[in-house]
Amino acid sequence: MPAGCEFVCKNSKCEQYKSGFSITSPWPMGRIELIINSKRVKENNELRQHLIKRKDNGEKLACIQLPDDDDIPVIAYKVNYWSDEAKCVYSYPVEETSLDNLEESILKSNVPTKCEKTGCDLRSFDDLTKNGIECPYCKEKLTQNRWFTNAK
Repeated sequence: MPAGCEFVCKNSKCEQYKSGFSITSPWPMGRIELIINSKRVKENNELRQHLIKRKDNGEKLACIQLPDDDDIPVIAYKVNYWSDEAKCVYSYPVEETSLDNLEESILKSNVPTKCEKTGCDLRSFDDLTKNGIECPYCKEKLTQNRWFTNAK
């Protein structure tokens, strides 16, 4: 089941108090044209236009909105990694139809393990939720607010 986690600074003395970012676990992706024509995307014209621009720019995949009432076939997963030194999230599509084989597919697809800006190790969603992240400003552990989809 796809999940996400919002990391927020709860240190009232920090300049980034109540600020943070979100990162998701591996998220299912499908052919962008199917997503553009899905019921939920058709109801959101701004999102639909954004996806059409991405398609026109050559993108072939997009994240499937969950729950997936249109039963869009999963052909890849978006995997996210955090760089402690660059303080940013990197996202990579990995072609795979099953979460059971995703780790093997990540290795085969040459997803970077090092930050392209700093060379530090990239950290996965599982690592982040297990070990946490320090606030880039005050260095206190960020609070985790996890969420899960109601996917079929």
